[in-house]
Amino acid sequence: MLSNQKSTSFNSLERVQYSNITSLTGFLGGMDKSDVPFVYHHLRKGCILNLHAINGEDNRRLMFGVNYGSYRLGILSSSMARRIQELEMNGKIYRITISKIIKEKYLPPTAILVELESESDFLDQVA
Repeated sequence: MLSNQKSTSFNSLERVQYSNITSLTGFLGGMDKSDVPFVYHHLRKGCILNLHAINGEDNRRLMFGVNYGSYRLGILSSSMARRIQELEMNGKIYRITISKIIKEKYLPPTAILVELESESDFLDQVA
């Protein structure tokens, strides 16, 4: 007898590669100091998000903030920030979208999983 059980991966980072697109997922940090309670009813899977670099005297590492329009949602993990820096240095095209929203009904999200999609060098390495 076969069962139809779905397995959900809750790894903090998960990497998937399609034909020429590489995808990296991870949770947003800093949601406790964000504008999520004001905008969560507009957030859906697949929404394209905006990035901005966070600069300051106390920041010793590269950090990116994630916005939905002008609303602050949180910050990216350091591994995703390093990947974005590599993509920008190589002139690659990328986008960040909402992959999954973890919440209870009628309440703001407790976690947001974002997905970084970028063009891959897979075909260049084969040739």
